[in-house]
Amino acid sequence: MDKDALLLVQFLAFAVWGNSLLTPGLAAKDFANSQNQLQSNQSDEKNLRICNGTAMLEKVYWCGDLFASQLNEMNSSDWCNFTLIADDYSSFSFCMEFSTESVFCYWPNPQVESYVINIHKLFFSNCTSEILMYQDPPDNILFALIAVPICLTVVVIAVVVWCSKRSDVLV
Repeated sequence: MDKDALLLVQFLAFAVWGNSLLTPGLAAKDFANSQNQLQSNQSDEKNLRICNGTAMLEKVYWCGDLFASQLNEMNSSDWCNFTLIADDYSSFSFCMEFSTESVFCYWPNPQVESYVINIHKLFFSNCTSEILMYQDPPDNILFALIAVPICLTVVVIAVVVWCSKRSDVLV
């Protein structure tokens, strides 16, 4: 038993020693200092991150020019087929979002939004979908659609009344 107790004490001492090697800087004083330094670094970064609107617009216009050149390589009749332009449009969207955030501006913002609307007006103004005019169904179908629920309602009510009278007899 003394051998097992000695082995246990050695194991615990080794565990404490290993733990002290893994966590050398977690004293309360060191932790507070590291937290204060981290917060001051974050506030300095926030102060340095001011939106550069001019650079943002330049980058956004570059993305738009790239998108326009990609669309001009295809027929204008294909612009309305989204499956054909989906990759180009996705690249355009990603480019604008990345460019906006790279100059510390938020995405989306009113300037970029108005530019996107202008791009849509320029390339997709003729892509209006056909307006569907809904018509009433023929009279025989309309009659069936009205009569079937009414008849089912009457039948369900009759079955409920019949079952309620029948349960008195059965019990």
